[in-house]
Amino acid sequence: PFDQKAPVGPEENAGLVARLIAVIIDVLILGIVDLLVVYFTMQISGVGFLEFGVLPKGPLVAFLIVQNGGYLVGFTAGGQTLGKMALGIRVVTADEAEPISVGRALRRTLLWTMLAIPAGLGFLTALLSPDHRGLHDRLAGTRVVRASACPAASAWGTASHSVKRPPAVPATRRS
Repeated sequence: PFDQKAPVGPEENAGLVARLIAVIIDVLILGIVDLLVVYFTMQISGVGFLEFGVLPKGPLVAFLIVQNGGYLVGFTAGGQTLGKMALGIRVVTADEAEPISVGRALRRTLLWTMLAIPAGLGFLTALLSPDHRGLHDRLAGTRVVRASACPAASAWGTASHSVKRPPAVPATRRS
């Protein structure tokens, strides 16, 4: 999985800026959902902010792991998280450029999480390699490619072509 061969398939590897912004979008979405769940849990329980410590930590941590992990695995198995959709990039297999399985998405998510914890040191391979694949991508056998020509993606250099629109239909007069 550490080879530097050119990827198979017509897709072009996604740029680092697009990948970073997609991660920021995903972290913001997850953070907002997590905060809302904790807030409403505290409201339903009648617990104030200063009493946060009385909430049972086990169920709360379990929920956050399932919710955040489910988001990342579920969306990655489809090829795109919401952040990747917004930036027009997607995750595919490294060799065939096909959608990834749930098992591969889980492996990629677990590796991504483990490598993000020590100050993002596992992502240096994405900065230093010409194909911009992080260590988590290499170990999971995946890569991130440009996937669409959405306007947001064009602004960050992730789209390879413009959106094609159908020809305009001439207006007819009503009698």
